[in-house]
Amino acid sequence: MISQMVQRHNLVWLDSDLDLAPYTAVPEQASFAREWIALGLPLVVARQPKQQVTGAPHIALGLTMPPPATRQRVSLYVPTEAILRQSGPLELAQSLPHVPLWQEAIQRVLNICTAAGVTPCVYGSLMWQTVSRYNYLTDTSDIDILFICNESSDIKLLVDSLAAFAESCPRLDGEILAPSGWAAAWREVAAAGKDGGSSRILAKSSFGARLFSLDEFFEQKAA
Repeated sequence: MISQMVQRHNLVWLDSDLDLAPYTAVPEQASFAREWIALGLPLVVARQPKQQVTGAPHIALGLTMPPPATRQRVSLYVPTEAILRQSGPLELAQSLPHVPLWQEAIQRVLNICTAAGVTPCVYGSLMWQTVSRYNYLTDTSDIDILFICNESSDIKLLVDSLAAFAESCPRLDGEILAPSGWAAAWREVAAAGKDGGSSRILAKSSFGARLFSLDEFFEQKAA
């Protein structure tokens, strides 16, 4: 099984000498992925298949191609031995220099997370623009944030404070990563809280997805 140190949304840098052809779902995208890796740019850890292929351990990675190939995703399933280094998700504060028009909104989110004891990280277009030389963001882009919570985080304060962004521009999307190891869209968590927790929310881990009640989401350990 892939090391639990490598989690969904983590960043991974690969050996540029790796022949990507056997590991790329769409062979035509292998050349772009090869150039990307040669520039020293990271890929992101995707949800992993539950069953490993025979032989050496592999890991599912991805990257989103920049414009004009917007939203085209490159998927790789490579040997873990090709990983040169890895890190956790990109912290939101690191994106500030790359979005001059969104400074106020991002600073508000940072302040909320500080008050709630939550670590905000970023994924999606803002993350790709921050780590690369490419321009991913448009006037209609969302901010996708991973709110990493621990046992002492004030999740109610977090969700209540985020409600102020419900109709904001730019739109604030993303997931709450509970101490349980499961992640769910913060908007779903907020909606479930309003109806007393009776709604089921879709949560994801590194290896799967399932429906939970709100209490289960925060208590159930990820597989």
